[in-house]
Amino acid sequence: MLIILTGLPAVGKTTFAKNLAKELSNYDVDVIVLGSDLIRESFPRWKEEYEEFIRVSTLKLIEMAIKKYWVIVDDTNYYNSMRRDLIKICPDNYAIIYLKAPIEEILKRNEERGKKVPDKVIKEMSLKFDEPGKKYSWDKPFLVVDTTKEINYKEIVKSLLLYSKDKKEEKKERSKVSKKDEIDKRTRKIVGEIIKRGLEKERIKELLQLRKEFIKSLKHDDVDKALKEFKDLLNKHNFSL
Repeated sequence: MLIILTGLPAVGKTTFAKNLAKELSNYDVDVIVLGSDLIRESFPRWKEEYEEFIRVSTLKLIEMAIKKYWVIVDDTNYYNSMRRDLIKICPDNYAIIYLKAPIEEILKRNEERGKKVPDKVIKEMSLKFDEPGKKYSWDKPFLVVDTTKEINYKEIVKSLLLYSKDKKEEKKERSKVSKKDEIDKRTRKIVGEIIKRGLEKERIKELLQLRKEFIKSLKHDDVDKALKEFKDLLNKHNFSL
């Protein structure tokens, strides 16, 4: 599962990410916290020209990690386009968690941690911030967390585990529908090719009815197996392939 954190600098994302990861590990979930700062802080000094490399490298790292682990993305992700780029990596199983606090509290925390990000930058970001879910349904947050209040990580993890399970079931159901659509499409194609070779009207009617009954009675969604069964059925009724 991909957990996308979003919020201003100094709102408490890193603390939240670490505590959430720790609680997830208590449920035997293999989880990793990733973010652009991991790469950004590897440079001895920052230059604006590094940012594109940092962005692309972070996305690539997340793309690799999500194949094996749950990933918590610890970044501001303050534009919905940033969140969209992350969602593309794992569109079927993601959750956006929006961390917020009053701007005065955020600036106070920023002061306490040595103004890692200039106050001016934080204020500018707060004005540009695309609040999750305001514009797009796919951007709707799974959870909104007020970081000035006590956070129940155990309950959040329980909700995430259940949500992830539901998403996997939804994907499985979509896959079944997709496979049955494929069987329907390919059996239609086979029937079409037989009809093109020339058949009497009654035989065409028989062939179409045969396919209709086959699709209706099909009990599985294995495409290759279904096509073999359909071809065997056609041969049995003397329809040459």
